[in-house]
Parts: sequence; structure tokens; C-alpha cells
Amino acid sequence: MSGEFISVDLRNAEMNLAEIIGEVTSDDILNNIFMKFCIGK
Repeated sequence: MSGEFISVDLRNAEMNLAEIIGEVTSDDILNNIFMKFCIGK
């Protein structure tokens, strides 16, 4: 695999682990999505 694919996999693993240990919650993820993208406007 190229470096780009590996970095995406590592980032996803980091985010999943952070959610498991409580560093990031699902609400934080949803709030982040709605803040960055104008969904529903």
C-alpha cells in the first residue's frame, strides 16, 4: 500500500481508539460534521 492509504488507516484507528477510551464522543463527531458542512441549508 502507498503511504496515503496507510496514513488514512492509522488516522481511522486513532479516531476509533479515542472514541473507545472516551476522548472523543459520537456527539463530538456529529457536531464537528455539522460545523464544517452546511447540511440541511
